[in-house]
This record gives sequence, C-alpha cells and structure tokens, in this order.
Amino acid sequence: MIPGGGAPSTRARSLTGAVLLDLAVSPLFAWDVFTDTLRRDLGAADALLAGVFSVGLLAFMLGVLVGGRVADTTSPRRLTLVALLGTVAGLLATGAVTAPGALFVTFGVLVGGSTGLGYATAVRVAGTVTTRRGLALGLVVSAYAAGTALLAPLASRLLDLLGRTPTFLVLAAVLGAVLAVAAVLVPGASPQPRREESGSSRPRATAPRGAVVALWLAFGLGSAPGLAAFAQAGALTGTPGATVLAVTSINVGNFAGRLVAGPVSDRLGRRTALHLDTAVLVLACLPLALGVTGPVALAGLLLLGAQYGALSALAPAATADVVPVHRFGTTYGQVFTGWGLAGLVAPVAATSLAAATGYATVYAAFLAVAALAWMAVIGYARLSRAPSSET
Repeated sequence: MIPGGGAPSTRARSLTGAVLLDLAVSPLFAWDVFTDTLRRDLGAADALLAGVFSVGLLAFMLGVLVGGRVADTTSPRRLTLVALLGTVAGLLATGAVTAPGALFVTFGVLVGGSTGLGYATAVRVAGTVTTRRGLALGLVVSAYAAGTALLAPLASRLLDLLGRTPTFLVLAAVLGAVLAVAAVLVPGASPQPRREESGSSRPRATAPRGAVVALWLAFGLGSAPGLAAFAQAGALTGTPGATVLAVTSINVGNFAGRLVAGPVSDRLGRRTALHLDTAVLVLACLPLALGVTGPVALAGLLLLGAQYGALSALAPAATADVVPVHRFGTTYGQVFTGWGLAGLVAPVAATSLAAATGYATVYAAFLAVAALAWMAVIGYARLSRAPSSET
C-alpha cells in the first residue's frame, strides 16, 4: 500500500513529487565541492567561505521554520515554485558574482533559505499522510541525502571541465528542471484545517507542549555528534589518506539510516525507534571517545551517520504523531530549530576543543550529550499521547 490518504495514484503522485523536491534542494551540503574554485576565482579567504556555509545553515533553518508554518495553509505546488525560483536564482548569481562578499547573499541566503523552504514543503507532504507515515518520511528525507551524494561528484567534474560560471548554470538548469517536475506532481490545492473527530480515542486538538519540547531537545542533542563528524570525518579516522573513506562511510550511513528508520518505526513504534537510535549514538561515540583509529573508527563513523540519518526521519514522524495535521508544518519547523542550533554550534565547538585536547576528549563529551539526548527521548515517550506504533 502506498502511504497517504485518498486514491493510491494520487498518493503515489504526491509522494513522488515530494521525493523529487527533496532530491533537488540539496546543494547546501555540497558546499565544500565549490570552495577551491571560489577561493581561486574570487580570492575568497577560508574564513569567509566557512562563514558563507554558516549563513547558509542559518538561512536553511529559518527556511524550514517559516516554510513549515506557511506550508500549513499554502499549496505545496506554489511553495515548490517559490523554492525553484530562489534556488535557481541563487545558483546563477553564485556563478556570476565577482565580489566574494556577495556569496553570503547568493549562496548563503538565497540558496540556503530557498532549499529550507523546499525541504519543509516536502516533509509536510510526507508527514501528513494517514498510513505508513514513517515509510513516506523515510523515502523523502533519504532523497535529500541522495541528492547531495549525486550532486557533489557531478559538480566536481563540471568544475574541472567547464569552470565556475558554466557549472552553476548547468546545476541551475538541472535542479530547476527537477523542481519543475516536482511542482507538477505535488498537490496544487492548499491544505485545509480538519476538525478532529469528537469520538476519536486519540485526542489531537492541541500539541502536547512538553512532548514537543522534549523532541526539540532530542533532535538537537542527538544530531550534534553527527554534525560535528561530518565537518571533521577525515581527522577522526587518525589515518593519513583516509578522508575519502571516512566521508563515504558517514554519508552511506546517513542515507541508509534515513531510508530504513521510517518503515522500522512504523512496525516498532516511534518511541521504541527513538530509544534504539539513541543507543546507536552511544555505541558509535564509544570507539571515537576511546581514540581508536583505522577500520574501527570508520565503523564508528558509519554507525554515527546511520544514527544521524535515522533521527532525521524519526523527528518529523514523532512530531506528526502528537500534533494535529493542520499544525504539523508549524510544529516541525519549531522542532527543526534544535537541529539548526546544533549545526551552528557543534562543528565549531568540536573543532576548537579538539585543537586543545584531541578528538577523543570531544567524543567523550559527546557521550554525555548522548545521555542527555536519551533523557529527552524518555521525556518524549512519557509526555506524548501517540500510541506505541503508527499505522
């Protein structure tokens, strides 16, 4: 059975559109592919390029926060077209600028904000289905990871062959075309608030505030170790020349975790899945906290990527379990700010601490963070009114 309500063909069409939408709004996390060329062409300093990515993360978070609220009342098709225009304009402008400071606007604000809006729209389409919600969200959020994995080598090859401006032109054309197809497939009608059935055994008229706060903490704390590892994957292996393997390991784990966690949570229940995810976080941090290097460290990165990816699918599903459908976008946007704050703080804090004490100390500290994340999951499980499993 295809997730969602309504005719199977309509559900399949909407979900396919959401998958394509998330696939196409993933250039932000391919930023590192562009930095060498931008450094050479524009004379951009490393600090400025790092700042552009930080601005992009902030704009992405705000795009999800605002976009989630707007998506509760606005047609997904209209929002997809807005994301298309912003993403294409940002990529074209990034390829054309001559002043490095302009990158803060072109890539940081335009691409970051527009892709955040697109991500929020895709997640809302998948998160408001009525059956097998975890599967739907797993497919959509794994498409975001797949998009980055496909875009990075493509962009790298194009930069080598064509240079900066033609590369961004090609990327704008390709991603714009995918977004245009997504806009055709996602629903064209605006969401309508639905009255909760008076006889329902699952009261959902208002969101349980405590459960939402606990989930915000679980998402932010549980994402922090993985976000830090994405920024320093090569250094964590302790093996010269292992950077490519390290980056590949954590990204493969990220994709697999996103794809698998949703349907698993449909069977086991969201609360059980969140507990398992936090247990994997502890297991992944242990070898890194012990300073182990080589293949064991690579295995830890693979697990850490899987845990991070799984949490990215479980957080919206767990949100949808405890809020009414007409408030899902707004509430998930708020929960997502936990991830955004972790993304802004964790990589910088981990790098600074590692410079003074080494990465083993960093991941020993992250074991404490994992313990706090587990307490937040326990809080969510106790405060949520969702059943132990979802249909």
